[in-house]
Parts: sequence; structure tokens; C-alpha cells
Amino acid sequence: MICPCCGYNDEHSYNPSKKITELRAVRSRHTRKTLNKVVNRIMSSIPSDNDILAEYRFYQTISKVKDEIVEHILYGYLNRQLYLQGKGFNYLAAMIMNHNKNRDVISKNELLMRGKTPSVVKIKED
Repeated sequence: MICPCCGYNDEHSYNPSKKITELRAVRSRHTRKTLNKVVNRIMSSIPSDNDILAEYRFYQTISKVKDEIVEHILYGYLNRQLYLQGKGFNYLAAMIMNHNKNRDVISKNELLMRGKTPSVVKIKED
């Protein structure tokens, strides 16, 4: 029977591995490699996130975000080694979603904080 509200179907078995593969296939090759590295480190470092459903929820949450934003946040996550501090899929997904939502304001504020680069002045030779 299929629930009319949420679409839950109790007649078919649920296979999150297949859904994860479909969500990964949409990403570019480089993003897939970086995501795979991050997912492996999270699953090996954080026992509570060593679950295929947690991984599926993470991929589903970031499915509408562009690859450039995802890669930018993943590099920061890996460089700061936040997985060693117990910050797993939910934290990383929140970082990606917040950056996606606020990226225009963030770039405007960075411009105000740091300023523009000086323009190139060409000197005329006589």
C-alpha cells in the first residue's frame, strides 16, 4: 500500500545503496572522488555515522547544490579535519546548505572586508 501523503511504499523493499549510486552519478568525477574520501573518513572516524541510511540522507540533502559549492566546503572540512572532532554528516550537510544559501552575501561581505584589488595602470611611454 502506498501512502498518499508521503509516498511510502511498504510493498517494495528499500535499497539505499541504489539511491546513493544514483545521487552520486549526477556529480562530476572530481566531486565524486572528494565526496568518497570524505564519506570514508566520516564513517571510519564517527561510529554513529557509520550507517548507510545516514550516508543516504547526506547525499539527499545536498542533491540540489552545485558541485563548486560542495567541493569548496569539502576541502575546508578535510583541511580542518572536522571528522576527527566528531562532526559528521549532519554538520557537513548544514555547512554546505548554509554556504549555498548565503554565498552571495558572503562574497559581498568579503569584498567589503578585504577590498578590491588595485586596477592595472598602464604607463604611457614617450
